[in-house]
Amino acid sequence: MNSVLNKEVQKVGGRLVMQVGDKEIACNGTLTLFMFTRNANALFTPDLCSRVTFVNFTVTPSSLMSQCLNIYLKSEREEVDKKRNDLLKLQGEFKEKLRMSEDQLLDALAKAEGEILENQSLI
Repeated sequence: MNSVLNKEVQKVGGRLVMQVGDKEIACNGTLTLFMFTRNANALFTPDLCSRVTFVNFTVTPSSLMSQCLNIYLKSEREEVDKKRNDLLKLQGEFKEKLRMSEDQLLDALAKAEGEILENQSLI
C-alpha cells in the first residue's frame, strides 16, 4: 500500500499505472482512496497517520446522550440550555488558559540556568 499512499504513479506505454503488490493497476492522476473499518480499537502506525487523513464517525453512547440532552434542553428548558452553553464556553476558555500556562512554564524551565530547585521564581 505504500506505493498507493505515496502516489507513486509511473507512465508505461502512454498510460498511468501504479504498482499494488505484484500487480500493475491502471489509474488516472486523480486517485482518491477511502478505507474504513468497523474495528473501534484499530491501531495505525505513526508512518501511516502522517500520510492520511482520518475521519472518525464513531457513535458512542455518551455522544448520543449528549445530543439527546441538547435537543431536550433546547425545546424544554431554554434557560438551562443557555447556562450550560455559557459554562461550556467558560470551560473552553479555561482549557486555553491552562494550555498557555503550561507552555509558559515549559518555556521558563527550558530557559532556566543552574539548579531548577534553587530558582524561586520557577518554584
